Amino acid sequence: MLFKSIENFTNVDFYFFDFNIINMRFLYIFFILFLSLSLFSQVFEDTGKISIHRYEKELNETSKIDTGKIFDKKEIKGFNCFVFLLPIFLFLITFLILFLFIKNKKKIFFLILPLLIFINIFPSIHYEDYQKNLKDVLWGFPNGLNEKLNESKSKGLLFNYYGYLPYWIDTLYYSNFQYDLLTHISYFSIDINSDGSLSSFPNPSRFSKIYNDGHKRGVRIHLTFTLFGTTNVTNLLNSKTSRDNCINNILNYVSTYSLDGVNIDFEFVSSSVRDSFKIFIQDLSNRLHTQFSKRLELYIAVPPVYQWYPGYDYMSLSNYSDGLFVMCYDYHWSGSSEAGPVSPTFNSTFWGYYAVNTSLDDILSLGVDPKKIIVGVPYYGYDWPTESDTLKSKTTGSGSSVIFKNAKVNSQNYGRKFDSYSKTPYYTYYSTSYHQCFYDDSSSLRYKFGIVKGKDLQGSGCWALGYDDGVSDLWAVLKEELSVTSPSKHFVVKVNTTNLNVREGPSTSYDILNVANYGEKFVAFDFDGYWYKIYYPSASFPYYAYIYGGDGINIKYLEGDNSSSVVRITASLLNVREGPSTSYPILTQVSYNQNFVVDSFVSTWARIILPDSNKLGFISYSSYSQLFDSLSVFNDCEVLIDSMITPDTVFSGDSFEIKIFLKNVGYLSLDSIFGISFSENSSFFYENFWLDSTFAKSYGHKTLPGQNGVKTFYFKAPLILKDSLFDYNIILKRNGDISSDYFKIEIFVKSKSSGKVDDENFLRDEDANLYKKFYTIYDISGRLVEKGEGDFSSSKMKGLSKGLYFMIFSDGKSLNKKKILKLK
Repeated sequence: MLFKSIENFTNVDFYFFDFNIINMRFLYIFFILFLSLSLFSQVFEDTGKISIHRYEKELNETSKIDTGKIFDKKEIKGFNCFVFLLPIFLFLITFLILFLFIKNKKKIFFLILPLLIFINIFPSIHYEDYQKNLKDVLWGFPNGLNEKLNESKSKGLLFNYYGYLPYWIDTLYYSNFQYDLLTHISYFSIDINSDGSLSSFPNPSRFSKIYNDGHKRGVRIHLTFTLFGTTNVTNLLNSKTSRDNCINNILNYVSTYSLDGVNIDFEFVSSSVRDSFKIFIQDLSNRLHTQFSKRLELYIAVPPVYQWYPGYDYMSLSNYSDGLFVMCYDYHWSGSSEAGPVSPTFNSTFWGYYAVNTSLDDILSLGVDPKKIIVGVPYYGYDWPTESDTLKSKTTGSGSSVIFKNAKVNSQNYGRKFDSYSKTPYYTYYSTSYHQCFYDDSSSLRYKFGIVKGKDLQGSGCWALGYDDGVSDLWAVLKEELSVTSPSKHFVVKVNTTNLNVREGPSTSYDILNVANYGEKFVAFDFDGYWYKIYYPSASFPYYAYIYGGDGINIKYLEGDNSSSVVRITASLLNVREGPSTSYPILTQVSYNQNFVVDSFVSTWARIILPDSNKLGFISYSSYSQLFDSLSVFNDCEVLIDSMITPDTVFSGDSFEIKIFLKNVGYLSLDSIFGISFSENSSFFYENFWLDSTFAKSYGHKTLPGQNGVKTFYFKAPLILKDSLFDYNIILKRNGDISSDYFKIEIFVKSKSSGKVDDENFLRDEDANLYKKFYTIYDISGRLVEKGEGDFSSSKMKGLSKGLYFMIFSDGKSLNKKKILKLK
């Protein structure tokens, strides 16, 4: 592969030789020598890291410490510096030789790029931040993990939000976290050694703190397992014994500390162990998903540009994991030759092809399920010394990472600028030399979250929690773009069957949490197919759950309810009690921004309906919740009409029905005050079924948001003496609000019956003496376009274009004629 890459540059000219006639062996030998020396230095570097881990392990074992001990690395700091600088020294020598012998300097970059990636001279921000904070770390094991596991997606989030929490972030900053906007927190990190052994916990008391704080508020806690250095990664993955040892040790941590999931961060995987990495992930996934009493999660950190890292099989990794955390940052890194956006949102001719949008498009083009992608965004930037303050200025030294809070302060002092190409902010200043700092703020994240929504991905995430240091900007844009707060886009679902399972996730493969009974009502705020996401008491595990409603036509396990009162919890945590006073025992707890249907009131206490085994419980609602008499007044009713069936001809004074097939695309259920609105008094007014002479109420299933529905309307033909055609432009409305576009109905009314259909006997089954069920559909020209036996359904019209059709059908008892108006 390397030789093939070199051969692609046979048009490079040397000062002293014609490259087109020089023997390629010289260049091959040169690169092999370089790789050998680099690998030699890499082994020293990796050996040094292994030595650190073993030394740390010996310290903890001989000291018999559980809660942590200061780990001093002074004894090996000099050696660690040597092994880090050795590959850089070799690289500089190689670069100098290439610079002297190759005329076309641009080709140098392309020759050495694969080598830079291979020897990991430019590590990721994860590795850089991890290393520079090691000097103050306490190593040990956590205790006091008391809080019960809770589900991850919290309070109204429409997408997952996955935050890395580094060990060096002090617990003082945890109070700044808006847990209602987090679904996962992955504590960073546990080191993996090449033999599959693991380090202890860095700052274990901090892990205990976030474990308990997060669980109480419905956030799922993961643990990140890291392995840095290509040689380390290769050594682990090449050995089945080491892989198995690693998996067993990870699962032991999962079991011992009751983790909700695991995050794997290997930086970086070379192409030589691509298959071994797939096997490792497959084995780990199978055991996480099946070995424990509940299915545990697996997320994998992956680079943003798959073309640069052939060791990652994105398709396979996504299939065996619950999500890929795509690190959409470090497009410009500390060692970049020019200053530029750390996380360019969009590609451009100015900055080039690679950016967040193109990286995600490329990954999706591999066949990766969009629901497996987490878009990692940076809560940091890089400050580089540069030659000038103009865009794309060359750097004169390495860049230094700057956390978001400091970048925001600096941009206010120096003047915030916004790069229109990449849609990211930056600032420049002069201090002994020019400096440029590119970072991300709420404006650039809004663009990135827009990509998440536009591509309907699983969600987003950040490196790293705590880097905002209490500044609310990033939380605010996260809430605006990826979450919804009641009463907006919230609605009540009512169980319409007996013993309906409540599950952890949107399919029958997820565990059953509880069983809901007929008539119980819950607050939903999102749906996946026909699975509805409802709030679940956070202290009862999980924070939210899913319940299957059916398609609304063939299966109707859930129906809507627009009239129930709902409370939104405004306390951080609120007790739910057996009775209406503090003297009653606590059943469970609910969290900030959760919503529940109110069953009844007793003074300042509300009895709420719970989807867990408690079923009902009391909360002190007057001080710790917001009460809504109905959610319906806050949301819009909107439908898409698929088709409509009307009779072709009716007789004077006869009653008849019209059926409309539709999709509920709003956030209100379609109840009886949803109906057909006429702009004037209608001749088809039917007193028993209409609100007044201008509004025909609908009947049928109370269609939920996201469901399909068939709504029936009852009309009565006017008494006339002469055959007449009646036509109206009508619209669907609910409570005066427009719910659809205008459409037209035409019905021919005959003054009296003309008798039975003359040729109906040809449809009679003489043996059974019954009509056969069938349907035939004709277009307006009279051409047969569809026919079949059995009952007619709107799905039979899917392949037809919009327009007017005529149907002759038998329901098994009589022959009928109808008109069908297909509107989409």
